[in-house]
Amino acid sequence: MAQITIIGAGSVMFTRQICSALLSYPALAGSTITLMDIQPEVLKRSGQVVAKMIEQANLPVTVKMTTNQRDALQGADFVINAIQVGGLEPWRLDVDIPAKYGVIQEVGDTMGPGGIFRALRHIPPMLSILKDMEQTCPNAIFINYANPLAPLTWAAKEFSKITTVGLCYGVRYTVAQLAGYLGQGPWVDHPSTPERWQKLMYHQVPEHIDYEFAGINHMTWITKMQANGEDLMEAIRQIPNNPDVYQADGVRCEMLKFFDYWCTENHWHCSDYVPYFRKNEQMINHFLPLRWNLLALEEKVHAAGKAEIDAQLAGEQDFIIKPNMLNAPKLINAMISGERTRINGNVANQQVDGLLIENLPQNCVVEVPIWVDKSGLQPQSMGQLPTQCASLIKTNTAVQELIVEAALNKDLNAARYALALDPVTATVCTLSEIDAMFKEMVEAQQVWLEQYR
Repeated sequence: MAQITIIGAGSVMFTRQICSALLSYPALAGSTITLMDIQPEVLKRSGQVVAKMIEQANLPVTVKMTTNQRDALQGADFVINAIQVGGLEPWRLDVDIPAKYGVIQEVGDTMGPGGIFRALRHIPPMLSILKDMEQTCPNAIFINYANPLAPLTWAAKEFSKITTVGLCYGVRYTVAQLAGYLGQGPWVDHPSTPERWQKLMYHQVPEHIDYEFAGINHMTWITKMQANGEDLMEAIRQIPNNPDVYQADGVRCEMLKFFDYWCTENHWHCSDYVPYFRKNEQMINHFLPLRWNLLALEEKVHAAGKAEIDAQLAGEQDFIIKPNMLNAPKLINAMISGERTRINGNVANQQVDGLLIENLPQNCVVEVPIWVDKSGLQPQSMGQLPTQCASLIKTNTAVQELIVEAALNKDLNAARYALALDPVTATVCTLSEIDAMFKEMVEAQQVWLEQYR
């Protein structure tokens, strides 16, 4: 039995995905899922969804709802952070204002102006969760899903002694795609439509595939991949010669051709973190003939999801109750049942017995294999990354370090420095343009940045 608290549970799509997998594990019988959100109406809908899912799963699990954060955290064993401050409105500003200065972001949630300002919005409320956890559930595990995941997880480990892990399904998604590209599993499409997004969530890495990886969230490198013990790394290096793969994943094919390793995240995401593909509109359209625009896709996903959830609540359509790409349910099941499992997780690079990735900064947060059982999280030391991969990562950790400094010290100057060091921003803007962009974004987002005044 466990108490699982979801903060930001009014995000009904995410809450449904998490509970879809959670309720597939018999070990959760007798547990309590507490949903917390500051908006009562969206919280009520999430509560209805989870209650209906529990009924369909026929698993003795209790669901509770509250708008009080401390009440939600009292006695929790696992706390899942899924906040999105301001919803889609500030995200739109994150994208639209930089575009005026020539910074075209495909996603804008991890690096670039969008990632920096999302972090400035998300870190203060996350710290309030951790502060309350220290008083109400000090032994709980804090599971961060909010983006930008690496700097939020970094800020959490600097601020609090609460055990923290950042979770993302990008590595599993990437390996499932690679298996499909190599004919070792089904073809996995990028989630460019609501239907593909839903389908992606329930893809699995084929059982005969073994793999290892190391890096940072959204820039993790596949360092080993085998099929039934046969090495696939050279076959991966031949992937760009396959025209179907190159058309689907051209940016990562170009990265592989030059840097010799395959990385996360999908090719739209990937182009936001390096300076090689987004110098102007013509170049972007060359490398990304099918554009993503995650903000617009989110709106479509929400619309499609609303219709589907309406049908599910009316009893016209079943919920999906089975494991999916999300790692939190796997982690929780492993700790409750003792069933040892491996996930990809983001934790402090510096551990008691040394660095998890030896040639990355000591103070950063890294993404590595983590074994989980009743004794908790056991991150796997990965030695050294190929130097070229580690060096590319450091261009991102330099930005992340300044983001964390800005948020913890309430110092907007540090965030301004971060923007100047961002690879895509620095590629297309002068320092005076970066300064003007930064000031415009601060002014436009004042309502969500009050703690920095």
